[in-house]
Amino acid sequence: MKILNKLIFAALMIFLLLPLLSMFIWAFFSSWVADEALPGNFTLRWFIYFINSGDWVIGLKSVLFSSAAAFISLVLSIMLSRFFIKSSFRYKHQLESMFYLPMLLPVVSVCIGSHKMFLNILGIRGSIMVLILHIYFSLPYAFKMVYSFYQVWGTEQEQVARGLGADKWRAFYLINVPVYLTGYISSFLMAFIISYSQYFVNFFVGDYSSVNFSMIMTPYITGSDRNIASVYTLLYILYGIIVMALCAGIEKMYNNRKRNECI
Repeated sequence: MKILNKLIFAALMIFLLLPLLSMFIWAFFSSWVADEALPGNFTLRWFIYFINSGDWVIGLKSVLFSSAAAFISLVLSIMLSRFFIKSSFRYKHQLESMFYLPMLLPVVSVCIGSHKMFLNILGIRGSIMVLILHIYFSLPYAFKMVYSFYQVWGTEQEQVARGLGADKWRAFYLINVPVYLTGYISSFLMAFIISYSQYFVNFFVGDYSSVNFSMIMTPYITGSDRNIASVYTLLYILYGIIVMALCAGIEKMYNNRKRNECI
């Protein structure tokens, strides 16, 4: 049984890593002749092009924009989860299911309807409209993860702290955050990934200031130059990995700080 598990794990790793290996090869080598065992013509041409073109700035702006959308989605998810976990009313489950509708609705339909509503009725346009739609599509995933943690752990410890004299903010910071930090980080990352990968929302309802990494990367991927497509794909992944690493670092620093305070 152990051998079978190792084989399955090895097969999964190969399945996951082979596409990345292919992108690494075509990002750093401009050709691979059929009768040669190894690729040739090592080059950093398209990495230099990425820097000189200023697309790294668009990538940074995309990260900051998606981080803002993910943070707002996380805050809203915490508020909604606390409301649902503490409330008990007749149509609770029906109301909860409504927050998952953006997972099912077509992006095209939502964008067309919201575009008309925002422009004609509310007068909202540009980056604000894009941010609202990013939150709309990210919120169900963030809420699902946070609410799942609340369903497991509840808020009893926080209520005990309130009963012992702690105000609500102190109880939340000292009791709630340490218990749910992993869930909050996971929820933030999930919302970030949903927002970071949005293409059609920015393309359809955004303006010139709403260009994100997905929009500049997609034409290269659909083109015939596999070298530049591989470079932009790797850099797109790199930006996301940096955000994940920062979140992991923040969680580790917070846990170490709390551990030191308890010693």
